[in-house]
Amino acid sequence: MMDLIFLGTSSATPTPRRNVTSLVVMLEKECLLLDAGEGTQRQIQLSGFRRGRIDRILITHLHGDHFYGLIGLLTSFQLNRREEPLFLGGPPGLARYIDFMKRLSQTDFGFELRIVEWEGLKEPTPVVETDDVVITAGPLRHRLYTLGYRIQEKPRPGRFNAQLADELGVPFGPERGQLQHGRDITLADGRVVRSADVVGEARQGTTFTFCTDTAPCANAVALAREADLLVHEATFMPADAHQARRTQHSTTLDAVRTAREAEARHLALTHFSTRYMGDLRPLIQSAEAEWPGVICARDFTQIHVRAGEKPVVGDSRQLAKEEALATGQPALQSKGE
Repeated sequence: MMDLIFLGTSSATPTPRRNVTSLVVMLEKECLLLDAGEGTQRQIQLSGFRRGRIDRILITHLHGDHFYGLIGLLTSFQLNRREEPLFLGGPPGLARYIDFMKRLSQTDFGFELRIVEWEGLKEPTPVVETDDVVITAGPLRHRLYTLGYRIQEKPRPGRFNAQLADELGVPFGPERGQLQHGRDITLADGRVVRSADVVGEARQGTTFTFCTDTAPCANAVALAREADLLVHEATFMPADAHQARRTQHSTTLDAVRTAREAEARHLALTHFSTRYMGDLRPLIQSAEAEWPGVICARDFTQIHVRAGEKPVVGDSRQLAKEEALATGQPALQSKGE
């Protein structure tokens, strides 16, 4: 399962109610930050998410509204004496940018910062693999080299039936671990207990895809193939398709078409042009007319995603309120929409 928190949903520039692009992805064993537009640190504080939980930062491209907040975030890690390693991945130029800013500000980082640049990709390509997840990057169609990301959990072992294991006399200890990992065991009395007897079928991992900024393209479809949730930019309404083509962005209809062609199970939209911020309802209505149930993200929208289930949508600021109550500290306030 995954939990997403939208820290910014505006394109190009922030507005009083929406910041520029950044998205938290909380996995079972690690947390990722996708893009870090200016003001991301402040949005993290308002969201209720703890900055120190971030293990990896993935940048889509080097337009300012997607990475101008990066160096400030890294510097705050240093000021707070971060010790854990941090992985930073994205397009060529990231390492040069970080090196320049460090030299300009005469600062350095006391934590290990591993920077990886994925240059010259032509199609979706796995770029990170752990025991639990595979991250795939693929070039999109924009005015400069831009990467979309697919984050796919590996299948997980089936549920362990502890009650049945008790009835079969399986002792607590390594024997149960062996069964959970698919290995049969022999009990002290000679009876054989098969893993399949006490462990259910493997559970499908959750798949999430992030595509921004981009015009419609085949790689976006490939990255989103059968994803449980596709988060896709929808900078413009269909009536402004000419502007979308000129700037190599997408309309709400483009995003829906990509999701349908990819057979994505659910769709969330983000990266809305500031021209609609006075009244976003027409854009939302145009999206819902094409994809009933589409999620039009706001800042601090939180989406719980699990394979085979309908996403659960909430507001991450509730986390901040709960933490404030637990600690006796006042919660930071932000303007709602």
